[in-house]
Amino acid sequence: MSELEASARYRVWVNTKAGLGSAAHMVQDTETGQWLGGFGTSYYRSWVYPLYTPSGLTVVREFPFDHPFHNGVFVAQNPARVGERTGNFWALPIPRSADDHIQTAIGRVDAQGYPRVELSASCASLFLESVWRDENGEPMFDEQRAIIFRSVEGATVCDVHSGKHATYADVEFGKTKFGSIGMRVDERLLPGAGGIVVGGLDGTLRRGSADEAANFMECDFVAYETVEGTARPYGVCMMILANSASESRRGPWFIRDYGMAMFNATQDGPIHLPQGGCWAAGLRVVAYDGVITAERAATWTALG
Repeated sequence: MSELEASARYRVWVNTKAGLGSAAHMVQDTETGQWLGGFGTSYYRSWVYPLYTPSGLTVVREFPFDHPFHNGVFVAQNPARVGERTGNFWALPIPRSADDHIQTAIGRVDAQGYPRVELSASCASLFLESVWRDENGEPMFDEQRAIIFRSVEGATVCDVHSGKHATYADVEFGKTKFGSIGMRVDERLLPGAGGIVVGGLDGTLRRGSADEAANFMECDFVAYETVEGTARPYGVCMMILANSASESRRGPWFIRDYGMAMFNATQDGPIHLPQGGCWAAGLRVVAYDGVITAERAATWTALG
C-alpha cells in the first residue's frame, strides 16, 4: 500500500496494486499508530471492512461462507423498482445452493471511480458516488455515500451515510427484510460463541439473545459484545443517525443471533421516491474495547 493523504491526526493508505474494482482505502490514527478500518469496492458493491477496536480486534466479517453478500458494514436493498424494472441489490451472483431463490434480478452498485478523501483533525472522510444498475446494466438511481472514521476514547467510530437519488425516474424501495444499512458481526461476538446482544432504550439496557434484547424492538442503540467477566471484553454498537423517510431514530431493527444486524427502514413498509427526490439514511457503528453502558453509549450518540 502507499500513502494517499495525511493530516495532523489521520492518514489514508490505498492498495495501488489493486484494480479500480478492488481498491481498498485504509485509515490510520497517526497519534497512536492504530488502524481504524477500511473501505473498499468490488464489481458489485462497496463496503466497510475491516473495522477495529483500539486494541486491534475486528468486529465485523468480510462475509460468511453461506451468505457471501453480507459484507462488513454495507448498504443494500431488495427490491428496488423503477417502472416495470426490479433490481435486487441485496444478493450477489454466487448461488448458495442448486435452487437458491434469492439469486434473481441481481443488479450492481457501480462505483464511479475512487472515493474522494477529506482529512481533518477530527475525522477521516471518504466520499463515493455510485450508479445502482439493474441486471441489464441500465441505471435505476444514483447514490452518494460518505464513510467517516474517527478515534475516541476506547473506541473507533465509523459513520455510514447513504443518499439515494431518483435521478432518472420515480423509485420504489419495497417493503422487505432485505435493507437498508447494517453489518455482519464477527462470529466471536455472537450468542452461539458466548457473546450477548444488548438493546438500549431510554438509559435502560436489555441483554440476552437477539429476540430478547433488540429484534423488532425500539432501541436507541443495539450492540453485540462478549459476556461480562471476559478477560478481554469488546463489542460493536449501532445507532441510527438519519432516515429522511421517518422521524424515528429507534428502528426498525432486524437483529439476529447469527450476526445479521440491520437498521432496516423498509421493514414495515415501502419508501416511494419521486423523480428528483432523495432518501437519506445514516448509521453509526462503534467498535469498542470494554463493555457498553448507557452513559458510554450516550457519549457516542452526542458526537457531531
